[in-house]
Amino acid sequence: MTAADHRKRILQIGNWPPPVCSWAMSLVGLRRELEARGWDCQVMNLNENRKVRSPEYIDVQDGWDYLKKVTGLVARGYAVHVRVNGETRKGYVLALTALGLARLFGRPALLTYGGGHQQSFFPAPRKSFRFWAFWFLFRVPHKIYCNSNKVKQALLTTGIRPELVLPIPHFSTHYVQFTPAALSAQVEDFYRRHDGIFFSYVCFRKEYALNFLADAIRRFRQDHPRIGFLFVGPQYRELDQMREFLRSQDLGTAVCLLGSIPHELFLTLLSRSVAYIRTPVTDGVCSSVLESLKLRIPVLAADNGARPSETEMWKEGDLDGLLALMEEAVTHHSDMVARIPEIEVEDNTKRLADSIERLSLKNEPAKDPYNKKAWEADSGGVGEET
Repeated sequence: MTAADHRKRILQIGNWPPPVCSWAMSLVGLRRELEARGWDCQVMNLNENRKVRSPEYIDVQDGWDYLKKVTGLVARGYAVHVRVNGETRKGYVLALTALGLARLFGRPALLTYGGGHQQSFFPAPRKSFRFWAFWFLFRVPHKIYCNSNKVKQALLTTGIRPELVLPIPHFSTHYVQFTPAALSAQVEDFYRRHDGIFFSYVCFRKEYALNFLADAIRRFRQDHPRIGFLFVGPQYRELDQMREFLRSQDLGTAVCLLGSIPHELFLTLLSRSVAYIRTPVTDGVCSSVLESLKLRIPVLAADNGARPSETEMWKEGDLDGLLALMEEAVTHHSDMVARIPEIEVEDNTKRLADSIERLSLKNEPAKDPYNKKAWEADSGGVGEET
């Protein structure tokens, strides 16, 4: 194996489908791109199917299994690219462990911060433990990728150097390349029985504001009983809780509930909807929002300060604001669609792969001490304050 081939090894740590989510979509596309360039791209799966053994990925049985497998791969020369957000403590520990091992063995350490610019644990008050935890984390990788300039500005509050952070959106050309999928008889019947369907991606978590959304559905259906709602996204372990929630809210007939679904089915259902309702404010730009706009499906979303300008927005918690947008989507749908311009989609997967190659192949700081300055110039260094 040549030196160049030896360096074209990378361990991607993140979510592998099923279930499908933005992280999984990004990882699938990135792996395909890197392998087409001759990389040995191993995937360590942290999704809910992580304990299921498969030839497509490296399974993770528990914390010790994770540590053993990451250590073994890094010791064999693999670079590390791991994902994290500001919503889970476990994800933080997993990311810090993998990045620390890559540093210890002199391999490229790459981090994707996959959250929005305002999440539960980050950003945080400067004197808080949470602030100093992320202050430390962001000084370990050679490069940090994030979804937007808005998120980059949040990361820079920890004092890292601006050149360390490269905004590359997850959304890429392959996200909207699909063949319409056949719908089940149950879903086709639901569409047939309603004059229009609002689509929403939800999970059984607080950031999805389910009580707020349930209130909106009840009030809207008082005047529009033939409008239905389609919920997709809950993971398998959440489905029973979601069904019970819908029963308790007396929304069993108003909402068609599906779980995590294949991406082509997701886009098929979205493309047949009146509009997409997006309730979280912790998600940043959000790939599914861009998918909807690219398909010219209006997006009604809570304003989080980072939405595309083409989005129809209401203020968080403003029920009347959402209801007004829903009313317009039904009664003046063509006008709302006409306000959506053509959305240009970049090949961001290629951009990310280009950056990974540039960092991994151009410089080898641990093995070539004379090249250390070149690495830091390209990557932004270790991330110290300027």
